Amino acid sequence: MRKRLWVMVGLAVAGVLAVPVAVLGVHVTHPRDEDGYLAYLRQYGNRQSDEPLRVLPPTADLIAEGDAACDWLREQPYALWRHDRRYREMVVYQRYLTQVGDRPPRWGNELPDQDSVTGGAWHHLCPADWELRQPRWHPFAPKSD
Repeated sequence: MRKRLWVMVGLAVAGVLAVPVAVLGVHVTHPRDEDGYLAYLRQYGNRQSDEPLRVLPPTADLIAEGDAACDWLREQPYALWRHDRRYREMVVYQRYLTQVGDRPPRWGNELPDQDSVTGGAWHHLCPADWELRQPRWHPFAPKSD
């Protein structure tokens, strides 16, 4: 009887610890990459042209704007195995842009635009937060492209 109790307690503890360990694992395997973010903005900051941007606004402004997008994303619920429409990438993105409104970035209406900043930030400044908000058919399955 005691052995069964210890097994049940062990399984309960393992179950409780599994989620935080999984979330920590995602954060460890998806580190912040400020250089990658700036390279992304330089390459894709002008969606009207295939030419990379020659000059970017001040790095501190770009990082602050990207961090603001990441802060908003962190307030969104984890998707994991949920597949409702509200968890789809473009719906999340549109919800963010709707909440930001027509507010121009810190550097005004110059390039890069808010679309580029948001996409770059979510994939480079807070990739773990973005990963945890992507729907999965199975919570431990890798994301399929």
